Amino acid sequence: MSKWFGLADCNNFYASCERIFNLSVRDKPVVILSNNDGCIISRSQEAKDLGVPMGAALHTIKPLINKHKIEFFSSNYTLYGDISARVMNGLNDLCPAVEVYSIDEAFLDLSIIPDDELFEFAVNVKKKIAKWTKIPISIGIAPTKSLAKLANRYAKKNFKEVGVFVIDSEEILLKTLKETAIEDVWGIGRKHGKFLKGEGVNTAYDFTQLPEHFVQKRFSIVGLRLYKELKGQSCLNLTEFIEKKKVILHSRSFGKYVQLIKDLEEAVTTFANKCAEKLRLQDCCACTVSVYIRTNPFSNKPQYYNGITMNFDIPTSSTLEIQRKVLWGLKQIFVQGYDYKKAGVSVMGIVGKNEIQGNLFVPEPDINAQKISTLMDKINAKFGKETVKFAIQGTNNIWKGNASKISPKYTTLWKDLLQVE
Repeated sequence: MSKWFGLADCNNFYASCERIFNLSVRDKPVVILSNNDGCIISRSQEAKDLGVPMGAALHTIKPLINKHKIEFFSSNYTLYGDISARVMNGLNDLCPAVEVYSIDEAFLDLSIIPDDELFEFAVNVKKKIAKWTKIPISIGIAPTKSLAKLANRYAKKNFKEVGVFVIDSEEILLKTLKETAIEDVWGIGRKHGKFLKGEGVNTAYDFTQLPEHFVQKRFSIVGLRLYKELKGQSCLNLTEFIEKKKVILHSRSFGKYVQLIKDLEEAVTTFANKCAEKLRLQDCCACTVSVYIRTNPFSNKPQYYNGITMNFDIPTSSTLEIQRKVLWGLKQIFVQGYDYKKAGVSVMGIVGKNEIQGNLFVPEPDINAQKISTLMDKINAKFGKETVKFAIQGTNNIWKGNASKISPKYTTLWKDLLQVE
C-alpha cells in the first residue's frame, strides 16, 4: 500500500470567513486587519490581484482602498476559530486521519485511498467542505508531508479552479520542484533562502541536488529531513493528537496609551485569565508566571520596559492564584509617569495536572479557587466568552485595541445571530 499525505489549506481563510454571512462582499476585494486595525493580515484573491501587499499598514494603502472600494474588516478571531473548528471536524468526518496543523491547514493521511482514486477523492472532499462550511479549500497530495505542502501551493497557483494537485509520478515531481522557488519551500524561509541563492540554489529541485553532507552540516537534522522529504522519502509522520504547549503567552498592544496602574491591572488580569483557561483546556498546571509592561518603542515619548518572573510553590491552573501573582509582580515593575502601550503575561514550566509534585512546607492549594475557575469555564463555554469574569478585569477596558470594523460573532453569540425577515 502506498503512503500518501494530503495538505488541506483554506483559501484566504480570514477573508473567506467574513464572506460566509456578509453577502454584500462576496464578489468584492476584502482585507482583514491585525490587532488595533494596524496591518493587513489576510487578503481575498481580488485584493491580491489589485496589488494590496501583505503586512502593509492600513494608512499607507488608504488611497488604493478608496480607489478600488476595497472592503476592510477588523480581525474577528472568535468567528475564525469557530469556522476553523467546523472545517476540521468536516475533514475528520471525510478522511481516515487528520492532523490539524494551524487554524487554516490540516494534513491528511490518505494511505488507504487507492492511487487511481486520490484526485477524485480530494475533489469530493473539497466540494463537501465548501457545501458544509462555505469555505473554499485547496488540497495537495504527495508521498511526503513536505511535498504535499508543495503540491498544495502548486494547486493554488496553477489550478485555481480545480484546487487539487497530486504528485504521483517522477515526471510531475521534477516539474513541481523545478517550478518552486527555494524561498517558497516549507521550512526554508527568507533567511535560508538568501543563503541558498548565494550558493546557486534557486529552486526546490536545486536543493535536492546538493550533497547530503552539505545539507546536514548547514541545516542540521531538520534540514536533512526536509531534503529527504523533497526527494520522496517520508520522514515526518502524521500526528493526530495535539501536542501540549510548553509556554502559553497572552499579550496585546493597547488601543490607547495607559498611564494608570488600575488600567494595567485590568489588562494583565485579563491576560492571566486567558492563560489559565488555556492551561485547564489542556489539563495542565504552570510552575512559573511572568508579566511585563512596556512603552511604545516607535514613539518619541520617554521609554520604559520591565518584566518579572515568579514561581508558584505548587504548580497551578487556578485563575485566582495566577492573577494574584501577576498583580503582585505588576506592582514591583510599575513606574508612574510613562505612557504604556503593551503588556503581556506568560505561564511556563507546564506540567500535566496529574504530574504535580507536592510541597511539605506550604499549605495545600485552595480547592474552592480551582472549583470557581472550572465553573467559570463551563458558564463561558455555554453562554460566550467573559459572560462571567472577575471584577478586577473591569468593564470599560480603555486599554483594549481598536476594532472599528469588526463583524458580528455570527456563530458564537446569541445576539449576533442572523435575522431573517
